Amino acid sequence: MEAGAGTLTRMPQGSLDVAVLVVEPSAKSIDVARRASAIIAERKIGVMLIAANRIREPADLELIRIRLPGMEVLPVPDDPLIALADRQARSPIDAAPDGPGVQAIAELAARLERWSSEAVAVDTLPVVP
Repeated sequence: MEAGAGTLTRMPQGSLDVAVLVVEPSAKSIDVARRASAIIAERKIGVMLIAANRIREPADLELIRIRLPGMEVLPVPDDPLIALADRQARSPIDAAPDGPGVQAIAELAARLERWSSEAVAVDTLPVVP
């Protein structure tokens, strides 16, 4: 979906299995994620997972974890290979399959797949109170 929380306000309860909130270590991005997570929790739209994007140093990840407590956070490092692939109009997985950014996204996908293969009820997945 597009950035922001507007679309979430129009979604009915149970619309999503999992909402992956892509959050960068910036005040604006964290603020949007906080609003989105509040809407998701209030409306019981689905469960949430944070993809902490463009992490350059441990302090970036810590900032996101502190500002969005109680949520599962998976880090995605700032990877120049992804930017290079974008400039070349190539998929990062094709351009740099072993790059740290692609590997982190693969781990995120594996986490989502584990939730799916475990056939866990949505009510048992982590939701921000």
